[in-house]
Amino acid sequence: MAAKPKGRKARRPPEASVPSSFPYEVDMTATAEAVYNDLYRKAKQAETQGNYSSTHITTFEMIKDAVKRIIPNDPINKSHALRGDLSNLFRLRKGRMRICWIASSKIRRVCILLISESLRKEGDANDPYVIFQNMIDSGTFDSLFADFGVRMARLRGQPALSRSTKPH
Repeated sequence: MAAKPKGRKARRPPEASVPSSFPYEVDMTATAEAVYNDLYRKAKQAETQGNYSSTHITTFEMIKDAVKRIIPNDPINKSHALRGDLSNLFRLRKGRMRICWIASSKIRRVCILLISESLRKEGDANDPYVIFQNMIDSGTFDSLFADFGVRMARLRGQPALSRSTKPH
């Protein structure tokens, strides 16, 4: 019986990059961290009071799962990608909460920019995406965008193209 020849895969040098199964490191802006910590505090308070069915505990567990497991394991999944003026950014819905982040596959890092507790109502001033867009337009995240190599679809201060004027 003849021995099987070895395939090329066995001779390949190991890759220098981090394996894709390794989760990304996660950072948060001060605003996102404040919301996360507030949710944690409310959940712990409910737990201390013995109220294990509290919505505070449920909400915190959903957000914690997103921040610790879902986002770091697949942060650039296209199903989480935003479109239009917010392209190159990502979001995840957990109940009524919205988590928005940027990610860099080059440095294998994620930065959670916003954890929003406000209800989604398109066109409303408290719509999480309106709030997020206003934060972006104000330059709040410019240094993070530069650090992560994220390009925005348009420059701040320029009006967005309407659907009828977008090039085909």
